[in-house]
Amino acid sequence: MLSRIECNIAAGETDCAKIAEVVQRNILKITVLLVGDLRWYSQNARFVPGSLKIISVEYRALNSFKLLYDFDWNLFSPCQDLNETVTQSEQVNFHIRPGALEFDVIDNQQPSPGDEL
Repeated sequence: MLSRIECNIAAGETDCAKIAEVVQRNILKITVLLVGDLRWYSQNARFVPGSLKIISVEYRALNSFKLLYDFDWNLFSPCQDLNETVTQSEQVNFHIRPGALEFDVIDNQQPSPGDEL
């Protein structure tokens, strides 16, 4: 699954701090895709709003970068006496394209029973 942040970063840009700033300013546009479907952990898992933090942007190759980030998710289940917050560390590759940063986000939605049949 691809996600885009529209921006005017020039092809060939290598300044990771400049690119990280662009991503940070637009992080809300791709938060849902970066966090993914937390039902893989539990039906009761919920993203903690505002917890997505960029750790670093790393240069990989011409127009290719890696974004390392953390976010928190909470697991609350009163029947099981659970109320825990977990910090999840993830990474995603992205590329500079004309007029955008394009992220290679993995679709991790839990399959429905219909998909399993």
